[in-house]
Amino acid sequence: MHPNTSSLSRRDALRYLGLAGAAALLPAFATRTGAAETATAAVSGPTALPDLAGEQPGYCRFKIGDFDAVALDDGGFGGPLDQAPWPKADRAQLTAALAGAFLPTDRFSLPFNVLLVRMGTELVLVDTGCGPLYGPTNGKLRQRLAAIGVQPEQITAVFLTHAHGDHFGGLLDPDTKTPVFARAQHFIHRREFEFWTGSAPDLSTSGVPVEARAAAIARAQEYLNALRSRWQFIGPGDRLLDGLEILDAPGHTPGHIALQFSSGNAQLLHFVDTLHHHAISFAHPDIPIAFDVQPELGSVTRRRLLDRAAADRTRLFGAHMPFPALGHVRKVGKGYEHVIEPWPAL
Repeated sequence: MHPNTSSLSRRDALRYLGLAGAAALLPAFATRTGAAETATAAVSGPTALPDLAGEQPGYCRFKIGDFDAVALDDGGFGGPLDQAPWPKADRAQLTAALAGAFLPTDRFSLPFNVLLVRMGTELVLVDTGCGPLYGPTNGKLRQRLAAIGVQPEQITAVFLTHAHGDHFGGLLDPDTKTPVFARAQHFIHRREFEFWTGSAPDLSTSGVPVEARAAAIARAQEYLNALRSRWQFIGPGDRLLDGLEILDAPGHTPGHIALQFSSGNAQLLHFVDTLHHHAISFAHPDIPIAFDVQPELGSVTRRRLLDRAAADRTRLFGAHMPFPALGHVRKVGKGYEHVIEPWPAL
């Protein structure tokens, strides 16, 4: 999925002006500020201003009780609203939800987030990002891990929540096609594995275009089968590690899971792809995203998890929520509202 973008974005234009000498193009501004700059130079001498442009750091550390956790930015995608992946929503619903969240009403964007949690002697990675599958602006997980001093061989457990490319793309090295997290145990819901590796996975009820379905299935089978001997199958209610519970969350895919982390009185529910947009999905939980394999079941799952999280005031993490992907939910009328958590302090 690649958004259609103009050849020169607003950010590109600003960078271009900076490189070309914006002062020469803005003589009035230069005239107004020239005297002040001269006075400053007389006091402190000529000083080159630092360039503030560049990428965001791409990671955010936080705590879940005694567990250390890091949200990792893997990229994202977006585009014009008329290409948004909610085919069953009308334009008025989408624009109202976006406007209510103070977002542009002509575009959409979906971040890609990955969660890393240290649980005692275990270093647990939930999904592996896009890898090379979504172009050069995505698949940043390995560089994010390196930035926080984590090597792939230090990961002890990888949980694949479901078999979509933005979650499994980082499983294999793009050059050698060997496992990136070679020393980790790999976990997947048995139902998910059997659905995608079966003889005829059925995507007919999703909103994925017919011509794209075969490619999605082939890619899922390629990655899942490459690790066939490594997969350990899990199911709802499993507690493989002290403080981690596997929750059944089907609909987006048949074996889609959520994960609940608990340490002392602290909890974090990683709802993964149960919801995709912090404004649209919460306000309209019955509107499926195009990639939901079982749309009606997905709506039931969304309401079930949201009702539980709202009642328990559970802290949330989502694969496609605004970075660093943390927040809470409250019930509002027939829908819900995502309450974004401020950048957490340790």
